[in-house]
Amino acid sequence: MSAVSASAAAMPRKRRRPRRGMVVALLLAALLAAGGAFAAVTLTRDEAPALPAAGEPVLLTADVLSRVSAAVGHEVYGVAAPAGTRPEVTRSSSGEVWVRYLSGDAKLGDKRADYLTIGSYPRADALAAAKAAAEGEQSRSAELPDGGLMLWSLDRPESVYAASPGSDLLVEVYSPDPARARALVRDGAVAPLR
Repeated sequence: MSAVSASAAAMPRKRRRPRRGMVVALLLAALLAAGGAFAAVTLTRDEAPALPAAGEPVLLTADVLSRVSAAVGHEVYGVAAPAGTRPEVTRSSSGEVWVRYLSGDAKLGDKRADYLTIGSYPRADALAAAKAAAEGEQSRSAELPDGGLMLWSLDRPESVYAASPGSDLLVEVYSPDPARARALVRDGAVAPLR
């Protein structure tokens, strides 16, 4: 036989109620932990800069360059920024990209054609296209050390185009000084920006 009396076995056990203070403390701790986790994620999130809209010139930074290159699917060419210049970048919806080196009081999107500008244009077999264009009577060309070609028109000598073997990019170097445009291409100063 059991030592517990029948009346004690029949009585329901009293449940202990949790203390109200303990419940409030647990809820407060949970809320603080959730708030801390939210703050940690928000403060350490590495948000990518917004991609500039097609046709909208923006200041060229490393983050913008990365986003533009990813959006157009090819490298963006330029030069080491000349002293006293601020590079801007503009992309088209078809993948063409221009890097302009503004100086003086020029603002982003300045309409004047007074600034060194490097264009990167996707073209299938750009070297073959450049060789075909170089055959025109108004064109002049020169071979580049990498086996590529640079060419310019007698009508527009300020724009020099360059293409390299195996590349699907045609690069344009525009300068108000035609000799400078040719020298930048010839000397290898124009390269993918990093």
